[in-house]
Amino acid sequence: MPTPAKAPLPILIIDDSEVDREITVHHLGKAWPFEREMKADFAADGPEALDKMRTTRYALIVLDWKLPGMGGGELLRLIRGMGVVIPVVVLSGLQRHQLDEEIETLGATFLNKDEMNPVSFHAAIADSLRLTGLNSARKTAETAR
Repeated sequence: MPTPAKAPLPILIIDDSEVDREITVHHLGKAWPFEREMKADFAADGPEALDKMRTTRYALIVLDWKLPGMGGGELLRLIRGMGVVIPVVVLSGLQRHQLDEEIETLGATFLNKDEMNPVSFHAAIADSLRLTGLNSARKTAETAR
């Protein structure tokens, strides 16, 4: 009897640009480091993302820094303030030194949108796993249950 397929790992991509979301999914799919497939969910802003997080436990969040209304920094602080330990990769068209926040202290890693490719995305995911203490795919999959 074949082993039942494991459910895909849910990820949340928070970006107000549909084009950027599609590019992110493309690169993330090529960089995906886990044995289980991923299932992408999307939010266009902070309130929508928080609402989705109330009903789904995500294995990874990809967060655009420049969101309308509630910015990426405010949203990331809220997520961490709620006690949620999820790897987060922050995307921005800005350079890292242009962000005034120490996103690493919030357990997130930075990836410049212009430098996004499968290799850099894979490294950013690995760094975020390390920063959140979820340094293995097994721990990440367990948090998404």
